[in-house]
Amino acid sequence: MRITLSILFSLIISNSFCQTNFPDLSPKGSIMQKVGFTVITVEYERPAARGRKIFGELVPYDKIWRTGAGNCTKIKFTKPVEIDNKKVDAGTYSLFTIPNPNEWTVIFNKDTTLYGTERYDEKKDAVRLKTKSETTNRHYESFTIDIDVVSNNAELFFSWEKSQIHFKIETESDKKTTEFIDENLLTGKSNDADQYARAAEYYFYLNKELNKALTLLDKAIVLKQEPWFYRLKVDILEKQKKYSEGINVLNWVIDNIQTIAQKANWSSGTLKSELQIYQARIEILKKNLAK
Repeated sequence: MRITLSILFSLIISNSFCQTNFPDLSPKGSIMQKVGFTVITVEYERPAARGRKIFGELVPYDKIWRTGAGNCTKIKFTKPVEIDNKKVDAGTYSLFTIPNPNEWTVIFNKDTTLYGTERYDEKKDAVRLKTKSETTNRHYESFTIDIDVVSNNAELFFSWEKSQIHFKIETESDKKTTEFIDENLLTGKSNDADQYARAAEYYFYLNKELNKALTLLDKAIVLKQEPWFYRLKVDILEKQKKYSEGINVLNWVIDNIQTIAQKANWSSGTLKSELQIYQARIEILKKNLAK
């Protein structure tokens, strides 16, 4: 019985040691970002500097690098994108780089099964591009991949130690949106006032096609009289420096505020608030006009 208990105790102790967990030296990281209509997901393992000299030593210059640690870094696009003026189909790709003090080569490869770079096959490359290496003000202890959203496109950043590269990934979002506006809204096919207004807002915030934005907004106002429709119209006119036209719009709204309020079912509080907003905007536009 004593022997049996001793064996059982030994097995329990042995098993507890086997189950002891230690922190990963290169923990897994991921980032998922919706960019326009496209979702971009990156999965990678993040090695740390831990006082070591990274580029030129731990990661040699002018040699292919797995761009992380462990299994290959993977990037997934839910819709086709354009990288370095080359179309890349929707799907998952492995990311490799060739670091250099002045310029990096970035590689999107179709083989996502790799561990390290031993079986890397250049023939499976989807895209290769070159991008300038930069020095950062902050120290990145762990290798970091980040996605910035710039006007429905993405800027992908690789940062480690005090080195950083970045490059653009273009989505088809603007193209698809413009096609929808041209085919369904500017032709008057839609009866949805909010669609017209959101299209106008889209052009306003991208600061392009502002005349089209006004046309779209006028169509929205015919269908429905919302307070923010008028404010947006004045915003567009102000951006075009058409201050007199903006003042005329605001004066017209003030003159017809009761009728607009009834049609839009505004509360008395909304009516009062809108009047104050329009009157204040008139004063701002008058000052701009006088400059």
